[in-house]
Amino acid sequence: MPDAPLEPSPRLIVLAPSHFCERARWGLDHAALRYTEQAWAPLLHLPLARRLAKASTLPILVVRVGEVIQGSGAILSWAGLKSDAELVERRLEKRTGPLVRRYVYSGVLHDPRAGVRDILLHGVPPWQARVARTAWPAIRQAMSVSMKVGPAKLVELEQALERELDWIDAIVSEGPYLDGDQFGRTDITAASLLAPLARPVDLPLYRQLVMPAEVERAFQRWADRPSIRWVLRMYAAHRN
Repeated sequence: MPDAPLEPSPRLIVLAPSHFCERARWGLDHAALRYTEQAWAPLLHLPLARRLAKASTLPILVVRVGEVIQGSGAILSWAGLKSDAELVERRLEKRTGPLVRRYVYSGVLHDPRAGVRDILLHGVPPWQARVARTAWPAIRQAMSVSMKVGPAKLVELEQALERELDWIDAIVSEGPYLDGDQFGRTDITAASLLAPLARPVDLPLYRQLVMPAEVERAFQRWADRPSIRWVLRMYAAHRN
């Protein structure tokens, strides 16, 4: 991270409801770094991202012309945040976070009552919103194929998430923070990547999604888990 303030402010490019983008956002906020935020529409972000970075994934932090940081973990590192529990963070990033994403999208992506299209297009430029609404059936199908999601996957993914929550329940029972004696990078990672399940008040987009009955029942059952209660405590204490 550069020593001097940057002008103009770095630009954080996100998919509005992405929990990995929330991880990057929270990390920048925790480091007290100024930035502006720009949301892009799903699928339309692919060629736009490749113009800026090597891959098509978001988040992307445009620091200045010619300096781009891609991926939430790399953005946290750029912000100067270090983990005291690297193995825990790696599992959260590589397994837990993707499972949360696949489970939620398996429930809402093909349900017209869920409202997922409008949430995915929250805050995107008007031209992207117009194109994405017109192309929504194709976008939805592409997302479904790329993430390997759908209602038939719900039982399998719920069982896998139960195992991840068992693991996190045990970890959070050992102390108030995952990064030793104080709130840090691994706590940001865990809380943000579990946020779609906990639905903290700080993230109203997650609360606007209408979940199918079987997913809502799982959410209600998980609400009393130590891991989910811990997420809500982290948001209440450290996100405002």
